[in-house]
Amino acid sequence: MSKVGVGLLLSAALVLTPMLGAAADFKVGVVDGMDVVSKSSDGRRVQDSIKRKSEELGRPFAQKRADLAKEVEEFQKQASVMKEEARKRKAEELEKKMQDFQRQGGDAEKQLQQFQEKELAPLFQKLESAVKTVATENKLDMVLDKRNAGLLFMDPKLDITEKVRSKF
Repeated sequence: MSKVGVGLLLSAALVLTPMLGAAADFKVGVVDGMDVVSKSSDGRRVQDSIKRKSEELGRPFAQKRADLAKEVEEFQKQASVMKEEARKRKAEELEKKMQDFQRQGGDAEKQLQQFQEKELAPLFQKLESAVKTVATENKLDMVLDKRNAGLLFMDPKLDITEKVRSKF
């Protein structure tokens, strides 16, 4: 090996050695935040609230969907005996109604998403506070969310979900 190669190897060893020592002291915890939130009484209350809001927003659409489907079915039955101009006009009318229905559905979906975010925000703040408390008490340097960290494997002793649940 050349003198330059040995020098680079020695330099890398000198630089990385302190990092390896620091990594040994690095403590990580993993928490299943959604499990903590969804199984709490506040979480169940919010889930029920979101379900009620979803049903409330979806109720008018069930009847509109049925009415629109009936209109389309009737049009398909009558299309063969309709004059060309009348068939085009009816097809355009139905297309417009379908677009309106889809737009209203999208608006309702946005409304539900905003409601959901508003309802969940205090719970996630509470979760963050509980995680910080547990991390401080256990002298953890980092806490990962089990579901969003892309973990494929973890040592079960790193899981602090129950500790966070008790602080939540």
